[in-house]
Amino acid sequence: MRKLAIDLTYRPTGGALAQIKEIIRNLDYYDFDEVVFYLTNDNRHFFDNADNNKISLCFVPFSNKSIVIRTIWAQIILPFSLVFNKIDILFCPGNISPIFNSKKKVQWIGTVGPFERSFISFFSWKQKIILFATRYLMIFSSYTSDIVIFESNYTRDLFIRKYRQSREKSVVIYIGNDEFFHQVSHLHSKNNNQDSGKEFILTTSHLYPYKNIELLLDSYYHNKLYQDELYLYIAGSISDLSYYNQLKSKIERYGISKFCIFLGRVEKDELRELYSECKMFVFTSPFENFAYTLVEAMSCSAPIIATNTTAMPETCGDAALYFSPNSEQGLSKCILAYLKDEDLRKQHKEKSLLVSDTYDTYSEVNRKTAELLERL
Repeated sequence: MRKLAIDLTYRPTGGALAQIKEIIRNLDYYDFDEVVFYLTNDNRHFFDNADNNKISLCFVPFSNKSIVIRTIWAQIILPFSLVFNKIDILFCPGNISPIFNSKKKVQWIGTVGPFERSFISFFSWKQKIILFATRYLMIFSSYTSDIVIFESNYTRDLFIRKYRQSREKSVVIYIGNDEFFHQVSHLHSKNNNQDSGKEFILTTSHLYPYKNIELLLDSYYHNKLYQDELYLYIAGSISDLSYYNQLKSKIERYGISKFCIFLGRVEKDELRELYSECKMFVFTSPFENFAYTLVEAMSCSAPIIATNTTAMPETCGDAALYFSPNSEQGLSKCILAYLKDEDLRKQHKEKSLLVSDTYDTYSEVNRKTAELLERL
């Protein structure tokens, strides 16, 4: 009897969340007799509609209480549990796996933030210590993994070049193209030859300080884009209240509250409409392992403006205009280029669709993941 274990004792978000849901939905891709999910109570809802006799759930309610407790769980308790439950292969999609472990294991690296010095500078000393510990847990546990999956060539090459990761066991799998955005956007593009974009610039992101949204506010204000009633929509949950208040204060100080709108967290159907109808999509974050948000926007034929750092150029290719995350002038140049040249904007709408076509769907990503597990 072949048994696979998946460590789900972390809180997946964004593309990782879609990936986990797809794994649960398509467990038949995985040629195992039983799949044991280690999970917290916070992740119990993933299995509300799961109907597969392969699934076994093992609750670990204490593992997400703190980084120390999670480390004890992952590095000490989990390896013993794998032996007790007679697990053959362990899959860890949450960045960290047991360093010392008697079973074969596959580790998925889904973040690059702890490896970027500028990223770490945005956090408190306590958070910096946690990020430092996370970085080295990721590195050392990757050394003892049989396969390490990266979401971009940028992150894989960083591990190989700087941390001497084995190239032979390093694999890149892009996180995937959500068919919810992809299919409908193609239908929209075929049935509507006219540009239906409303007059607004869109950015979407969880509101963390490192997301760099204040640069977009500065550019929007200094170029007086509000005078032409070009609105700025900011979609995304408030993950850092002080950062949200900082952005809000800047908007009030500039006197552009009427035109800069915080949408908060939006549902997928509304987000799809925003991507499809925006004048342009601006992505100001300098630190991304793989920007799945950009893939969503490209799938909806949005003209893209993105930073020229980490994995953004790899994600968008020639479908975007790029700027340095420290340059308001560079961002302004990109925005004005789209506003002044409608042909350029339409060319990039078409390029967005072409680039989005090159990415596998989440279902196909799942098949590739299953094939890697089969190698072991």
